[in-house]
Amino acid sequence: MPSDSPRAEHLDRRGLDIDEAVSFYERVYASHDIHISGATRGEFAWRYRTVGDEHVSVNTSAVGARRWGTINPGRQYILAWATRPGILLDTDSSSPLEMVPGVPVMYPAHREFTFDATPNTQHLVRFDGDFLEAVAAAHRDGVPGPLVFRRHPDPEALRTLQRVISAAGPELLHVDTARSTRIRWNLALAEAVAAAFDASPRKRVVPPAGTARFRSAQEWIVANAHLPISVTDVSRASGLSVRGLQDAFQREVGITPMRFLRETRLHRVRAELLSADAAETTVAEVARAWGFSHLGRFAAYYEQVFAELPSATLRRPLAPR
Repeated sequence: MPSDSPRAEHLDRRGLDIDEAVSFYERVYASHDIHISGATRGEFAWRYRTVGDEHVSVNTSAVGARRWGTINPGRQYILAWATRPGILLDTDSSSPLEMVPGVPVMYPAHREFTFDATPNTQHLVRFDGDFLEAVAAAHRDGVPGPLVFRRHPDPEALRTLQRVISAAGPELLHVDTARSTRIRWNLALAEAVAAAFDASPRKRVVPPAGTARFRSAQEWIVANAHLPISVTDVSRASGLSVRGLQDAFQREVGITPMRFLRETRLHRVRAELLSADAAETTVAEVARAWGFSHLGRFAAYYEQVFAELPSATLRRPLAPR
């Protein structure tokens, strides 16, 4: 079936030259500060393999010498685990993170960080920021935004994540895996990461006055976004007058309560479209399930927020941008 044809990126680079390895890893990690040393001429080797699409890629990196420097994750979230001891993350911070062999960790997000690693093999799962944020928001019934992660995952959820990694690995590492299968495992991995590391949006700092009722109004809207609700319904649920509700939203987030509802629904639609199979799902049925009865206006709102039409999200190519 054409819509189920594989469209995965596959890259396999290897070499024996330290300078070539430095240049390659600086591109991979968006860094200008990667160093590799400690290898004797003729004994150094490196290899980097990646297979994936624009939502999730699975990578293996093996470097036969000590390396250190900076990593800039950009708009990606990176899950990683090492095969041997000897990798430290965030080495310039007051509490560096030591990678325990076989135990997945999340790389620091939203900022550059330093690292130091002995000769080692590391496995990484890279998540597109928009994709993981949408999945995490749907997991928590929240609104997508930059994520923070628990430093040490919940033990039981971590075991679940490790089982998902074991099951997903053979499928996602195969370049010819069917598109629908890859989509399902991408979503399963993202959901397992969100659960294990308690992925949640960074908290917004708001003034104390009226905070409790304002937050109550936000939470009520998010929890009831699938229902036909009005500003009067939100007013009653939060205990604020309609005028007070409007003023609170303008003051705290710069939009009206109904626009907040609309954008919440748009993010819910996007989360479903990103994980849907275009052969089995239509934009119209997802949009209507989230309260958008006028599909033309819905498409215009969606394009304004996400800079693409919902049909493009549903059929987004899984090859790299």
